[in-house]
Amino acid sequence: MGTVLVRPCDVDSAGRFLGLGVVKVASTVGHPYGSSNSGVKVYECRDLLRRGVRVLHAYPNPGKMISRQFQHQEVELIQMADSCIEAGALLKVVIDNPLLNEEMIIILCRMAKRVNAHFVTTTQPRDLELVRKHCGFHVQVECGGVRTLAEAKLARELGCARISSPDPESLMKEWSQCEVAAS
Repeated sequence: MGTVLVRPCDVDSAGRFLGLGVVKVASTVGHPYGSSNSGVKVYECRDLLRRGVRVLHAYPNPGKMISRQFQHQEVELIQMADSCIEAGALLKVVIDNPLLNEEMIIILCRMAKRVNAHFVTTTQPRDLELVRKHCGFHVQVECGGVRTLAEAKLARELGCARISSPDPESLMKEWSQCEVAAS
């Protein structure tokens, strides 16, 4: 299943444009740094689900993680995960914050498993092995920000179930050129 990730304010337009096609609308909760109040994030999650989004990228609060308020962060993720499960949507926990150290990344991976998130996403190739190791078989890993075919292949080799790219057209062209050259 392909998705197009849009800002929350563009969900309705994207939904009308894509119609009932095979490409689904995805959006973000708490983008870019996850610092919104939990009530705001849970409301945003439920509002996006009501508006037809079926893939949500949730950004954990780095301040809560750094100050070791893990229960607060986990409750927030539980509420979003429960809403996604009820709506038949996917929840991706995005671990893409330079403020989070290795310990915080491991804790977030474990939280993602406990709350039944579908994916953990990172755009940091250096974190892929760590994320994969701590997500186990319960949560799939997605590598975001992939720009080249070499990066896509590396992500797959490291066990990523999905990749996302800010420039999928260039990535597909590079892949097509490799396919033609191999023929």
